[in-house]
Amino acid sequence: MKIIADTNIWYYLGQNSELFENVRNQRISPTFVNIYELSKSDNILNNEELSRKAIQKLFAFKSNVIYEPPFIYVAQLHNDLEFDTLKEIGVWLTFTEKFAKGHTIEPSKRDDFKKEIDRIRDNLNSGANFFNEEAEKIRERLKNKKEHKQKDTHQLTGGFINFIIETTTDKQYNLESFDLNNIELLVRTLDHFFKTLETSKMKIKDNDWFDFSILSYVQPGDKYWTNDSKWIRLIKDAGCGEYLYEK
Repeated sequence: MKIIADTNIWYYLGQNSELFENVRNQRISPTFVNIYELSKSDNILNNEELSRKAIQKLFAFKSNVIYEPPFIYVAQLHNDLEFDTLKEIGVWLTFTEKFAKGHTIEPSKRDDFKKEIDRIRDNLNSGANFFNEEAEKIRERLKNKKEHKQKDTHQLTGGFINFIIETTTDKQYNLESFDLNNIELLVRTLDHFFKTLETSKMKIKDNDWFDFSILSYVQPGDKYWTNDSKWIRLIKDAGCGEYLYEK
C-alpha cells in the first residue's frame, strides 16, 4: 500500500516535526504533481523557508517518488510506455534539490520566474473558465437535477480521462479495454465532481486541476492523504471514503 499526499500535506510536514516523525516510516509517495506545485509556486519567491522545508520533507521520501505525470502514469497501467525522467523533468529535480539545500532564486531571474508562474496560472484559469461556462449551459438545459446526478456516467468520465491520455501522448496511447476499476478513486470522484459542477453553484478553480489529477496515482488498496475539506467531502460523496488516509 502506498500513500499519495496532496501538495499541502508537504507544507504541513515541513511545519510540524511531530507529524513528520509519526509518518516518516510510512510508504508516502511524492509525485510529479507535488514536485510541480512546489517548484512552481509563489511561495518560492515570497516564503522561501515554507517552501524549502516542504521540499526537504519530500526528499525524505525520495525512494518512493513517482516521477511520471499523472496521466502518463495512468497510461503506463495499460501500456508499455517509457518516461525519461532526466530528459523530461531533470531540470526541475536539480532545481528542487538545490533549493532544498539552501539555494535561492537569483535576483536577476526573479521576474522571469514570476512571469512563468503567472503564465501557468493564466492557463489553468482559462481551462477553468471554459468548463464553468460549459457547466452553466448544462445547468440551463437540465430539467431534473436529481435524475441527472443518479445517471451512471462513469464510462463517459473514463472517456474524458482517455481523451486526456491521448492528447498527452499525441494519440500514441489510450485506455481501450482498460478496467476503470484500477483507477476507481479518480473516475468516481471526478464523475461526482462534474455532476456537482453541473447541478450546483460550485465553480472549478485553477488549483482543482492539480487536486483531481493527483488522484490518478491512487489504486485499489492505496490511500490518499488530504486535509482539504472540499475534496474529502467529494471523495466521500462519491462512495470512496475508504481511500482516505487518516492520521
